[in-house]
Amino acid sequence: METMERKTLNMILWPVALLLLNSIWFGVSDNSAPYEINDYDHPIEDRTLTLGGVFGQDKPMPAKFDVEFKSSSTEVGAVGWQIFDQNSILIAEWSGDVSDENTGWEGELIPGTYRIETTVSQDISTEQTLFIQPFGSYSLEGHVALSFLLVMVAFAETFLRIKGAEYLEKKSTHASTIRETAPFTRRGRSMPEHDMPHPEYDPWRTPKGL
Repeated sequence: METMERKTLNMILWPVALLLLNSIWFGVSDNSAPYEINDYDHPIEDRTLTLGGVFGQDKPMPAKFDVEFKSSSTEVGAVGWQIFDQNSILIAEWSGDVSDENTGWEGELIPGTYRIETTVSQDISTEQTLFIQPFGSYSLEGHVALSFLLVMVAFAETFLRIKGAEYLEKKSTHASTIRETAPFTRRGRSMPEHDMPHPEYDPWRTPKGL
């Protein structure tokens, strides 16, 4: 009965653990690392930043370039930005008016060095932030690896539990067999004088007083 209850409990706990582990990985892989280019309180300038890869790999990472422009004196004005890689190759760009919406960009960037150039008219400031998901490109691989690892742990736990139970049962059976075949204690042969009754307690001794 206890074994059946344990099996039922394992059938419930392992799927729950699998769901929990994959949910944690989903949160980790969906997390973004922000790289601030500049904000409204700092002047606009060309910025260079370096993106590191995960485990030294060069797999492209999901990226989002969030850009907002505002003007303190006019509602119109030319604005724009460009992203170049370490070889000065244009990766992405945008240009328009300060009143335009959706001035950012979403795509993928491989690990490396990038230069961001921003151009604006007078009295216009901007806030720019580049968001990178370093584990986003490994989302599927992470789910597969973690699921496989959890399945292996489940099989290992079951195997060790069964083998441990068999070992304890075999050890208990062996001990019982020894007790049944040897119910008496063997007399020691090294010092037989300790096994013989003392002369004072010999039932055939001569009565005292004779």
